[in-house]
Amino acid sequence: MGGDGSEFLQRDFSETYERYHVESLQNMSKQELVKEYLELEKCLSRMEEENNRLRMESKKHGGETAETARVRQLELEVDRLRAENLQLLREKDLPGQERSPCK
Repeated sequence: MGGDGSEFLQRDFSETYERYHVESLQNMSKQELVKEYLELEKCLSRMEEENNRLRMESKKHGGETAETARVRQLELEVDRLRAENLQLLREKDLPGQERSPCK
Protein backbone atom coordinates (compact mmCIF):
# COMPACT_ATOMS: atom_id res chain seq x y z
CA MET A 1 0.00 0.00 0.00
CA GLY A 2 1.12 3.51 -0.72
CA GLY A 3 0.81 6.61 1.39
CA ASP A 4 -2.95 6.81 0.80
CA GLY A 5 -3.48 3.27 2.10
CA SER A 6 -1.63 3.93 5.33
CA GLU A 7 -3.58 7.18 5.81
CA PHE A 8 -6.82 5.25 5.35
CA LEU A 9 -5.75 2.58 7.84
CA GLN A 10 -4.69 5.22 10.36
CA ARG A 11 -7.99 7.08 9.97
CA ASP A 12 -9.98 3.83 10.19
CA PHE A 13 -8.10 2.80 13.31
CA SER A 14 -8.64 6.21 14.91
CA GLU A 15 -12.37 6.15 14.16
CA THR A 16 -12.74 2.61 15.49
CA TYR A 17 -10.75 3.42 18.61
CA GLU A 18 -12.83 6.56 19.21
CA ARG A 19 -16.09 4.59 18.91
CA TYR A 20 -14.79 1.96 21.33
CA HIS A 21 -13.64 4.65 23.76
CA VAL A 22 -17.00 6.44 23.65
CA GLU A 23 -18.84 3.15 24.24
CA SER A 24 -16.61 2.31 27.18
CA LEU A 25 -17.26 5.76 28.69
CA GLN A 26 -20.98 5.32 28.21
CA ASN A 27 -20.86 2.04 30.08
CA MET A 28 -19.16 3.62 33.10
CA SER A 29 -21.02 4.73 36.18
CA LYS A 30 -20.77 8.33 37.29
CA GLN A 31 -18.33 7.25 40.01
CA GLU A 32 -16.15 5.46 37.46
CA LEU A 33 -16.20 8.50 35.18
CA VAL A 34 -15.12 10.74 38.04
CA LYS A 35 -12.32 8.31 38.94
CA GLU A 36 -11.18 8.21 35.29
CA TYR A 37 -11.28 11.99 35.14
CA LEU A 38 -9.16 12.31 38.30
CA GLU A 39 -6.62 9.83 36.92
CA LEU A 40 -6.40 11.83 33.69
CA GLU A 41 -5.93 15.02 35.70
CA LYS A 42 -2.99 13.42 37.55
CA CYS A 43 -1.49 12.27 34.28
CA LEU A 44 -1.97 15.71 32.77
CA SER A 45 -0.28 17.32 35.75
CA ARG A 46 2.72 14.98 35.48
CA MET A 47 3.04 15.68 31.76
CA GLU A 48 2.85 19.43 32.29
CA GLU A 49 5.62 19.16 34.90
CA GLU A 50 7.71 17.07 32.50
CA ASN A 51 7.02 19.53 29.72
CA ASN A 52 8.12 22.46 31.88
CA ARG A 53 11.25 20.59 32.98
CA LEU A 54 12.19 19.81 29.38
CA ARG A 55 11.61 23.41 28.34
CA MET A 56 13.94 24.62 31.07
CA GLU A 57 16.59 22.07 30.09
CA SER A 58 16.18 23.01 26.45
CA LYS A 59 16.71 26.70 27.24
CA LYS A 60 19.82 25.88 29.29
CA HIS A 61 21.33 23.85 26.45
CA GLY A 62 20.49 26.21 23.63
CA GLY A 63 17.39 24.39 22.41
CA GLU A 64 18.63 20.93 21.45
CA THR A 65 16.44 19.51 18.71
CA ALA A 66 15.73 16.12 20.34
CA GLU A 67 14.49 17.77 23.51
CA THR A 68 12.47 20.31 21.52
CA ALA A 69 10.79 17.47 19.64
CA ARG A 70 10.04 15.74 22.96
CA VAL A 71 8.53 18.95 24.32
CA ARG A 72 6.33 19.24 21.22
CA GLN A 73 5.28 15.61 21.63
CA LEU A 74 4.38 16.20 25.28
CA GLU A 75 2.42 19.33 24.37
CA LEU A 76 0.36 17.29 21.90
CA GLU A 77 -0.26 14.66 24.57
CA VAL A 78 -1.30 17.35 27.05
CA ASP A 79 -3.74 18.75 24.48
CA ARG A 80 -5.15 15.28 23.88
CA LEU A 81 -5.59 14.70 27.61
CA ARG A 82 -7.30 18.06 28.01
CA ALA A 83 -9.75 17.14 25.25
CA GLU A 84 -10.37 13.77 26.90
CA ASN A 85 -10.92 15.46 30.26
CA LEU A 86 -13.49 17.77 28.69
CA GLN A 87 -15.25 14.78 27.17
CA LEU A 88 -15.34 13.06 30.56
CA LEU A 89 -16.71 16.20 32.18
CA ARG A 90 -19.47 16.35 29.59
CA GLU A 91 -20.27 12.68 30.17
CA LYS A 92 -20.35 13.24 33.92
CA ASP A 93 -22.64 16.26 33.58
CA LEU A 94 -25.20 14.40 31.44
CA PRO A 95 -26.68 11.88 33.90
CA GLY A 96 -29.85 10.20 32.72
CA GLN A 97 -29.62 11.69 29.23
CA GLU A 98 -29.21 9.43 26.26
CA ARG A 99 -25.64 9.68 25.00
CA SER A 100 -24.90 9.11 21.36
CA PRO A 101 -21.71 7.28 20.32
CA CYS A 102 -21.43 9.69 17.40
CA LYS A 103 -20.33 13.27 17.79
